[in-house]
Formats: sequence, structure tokens, C-alpha cells
Amino acid sequence: MASMLFWAAALLALIFAANLVSRYRSKKSPFYLWWSVSFFLYVIAFGMEALTVGSNWNVKFEYQLYIIASAGLVGAMSVGTTYLALPKSKFAVGYAVYFVVVEVLLAVFAFVFPPVLHGSWAALNGGKDAIVGATQVMYLLLAAVGGPIVVLGALWSWWKSKRYYNLLIAVGALIPSSAGALVSQGIGASIFPIMNILGLVLIFLGYVYSRSSNQGRAIQGQHQARGA
Repeated sequence: MASMLFWAAALLALIFAANLVSRYRSKKSPFYLWWSVSFFLYVIAFGMEALTVGSNWNVKFEYQLYIIASAGLVGAMSVGTTYLALPKSKFAVGYAVYFVVVEVLLAVFAFVFPPVLHGSWAALNGGKDAIVGATQVMYLLLAAVGGPIVVLGALWSWWKSKRYYNLLIAVGALIPSSAGALVSQGIGASIFPIMNILGLVLIFLGYVYSRSSNQGRAIQGQHQARGA
């Protein structure tokens, strides 16, 4: 059952990624590109979880892909957030370069310093005692930096605009991370894939509706200015 739910999550992430790619092609807004990358990495992460949830993490290559994707999806999501909040700032470009460099180093170190596959599926899924050496450093530089940027950026946007769609992004990011922390401690394993799906949907809706709301208000303001 859990495997089927993770496959469903992977398929849903693929559909959302395709939607964001389409939006990027029509709008050419860089945040759509980075959010697309994030959702494609979601596909890989969910796929690896689906393959292993019934038999534990026994194949290092699957776990290495999971490490790269799970940290990268947070990083790519946070890059998109910076481009949305600071579209004309050099900080967004600089942070994008930072993400690419650290993600490449993570991919390299994940194979140079192989993970230690001891423990339960839930503990390994949370990276507990499995990610070692320079791999762990790169992982933290992506997840520990990217996670707060996504959540705090969404909360800041909500505070400035009072548009509740921004809260969907913050809540959507917190749900799976909180569920993962609980599962690594042996709590709530049965609902873990469902919480991931819920978080995925909330994040996607927050992206789509927040941006649509911003564009709608901008167009309305232009019409009112012309009418005046």
C-alpha cells in the first residue's frame, strides 16, 4: 500500500512538473523553471521511496539518488522562491549559482563517500546516521539553508500581501518535513506517504494561485491607471 502511494506521489509530481514547465515556456519567468526542477526531483525521490519502502534501503545506488534528489528539491524550490521575491536582484542569481555548485558537489560526494545503510527504512529515509563525510556537509548546505528560505519566504510574502495562498507554500513545506522527522523516530509511518502527497499538493496550489493572484492584481492596476 505504501509503495503504491509513493508511486502515486511520483506521478502527481510529474504532472505538476509538466504544468510548471508549460508555464515557464509561456511566461519565461525563472521561478517557474526552478520550481519545475524541484518537482522533477520530487519524482526521483518519491520513486526511490516507492522502490524501497517494502524492502528497506538495500541498494546503495537507490539511496544515493534519493539523497541527491531529496536535498536538491528543497534547494531548487528555495531558488524559485528567491526569484519570485527578488526578481531583479543579483542575490537570486548568486543563490542559484550556489545551489548548482552545492548540488553537483553533493552528487559527487554521494558516490565518493557512500552512505551507511544500517537501520530501519524510516530512519534511513530521514538520513539518520546514513549520510556521512562531505556528503553530509553538502546535504545540510542545501536542506538546512533551502528549507527556511522556502518557509520564511512564503510567510514574508503572506505578511506583506495578506494573500492566504502564500501560506499554502509554508504549510506544504512543513508537513512532509515534520512527518519525516516523526517517522525517523518511529511515529506515524503509516500516514507518511499521505502527508507527502498533501504537502506536494499544497505547495503546487500555493505556487499557481499566488502567482495568478499577483498577475491579476497587476493587470487590474494597469486597467485602473489607464481609466484614470
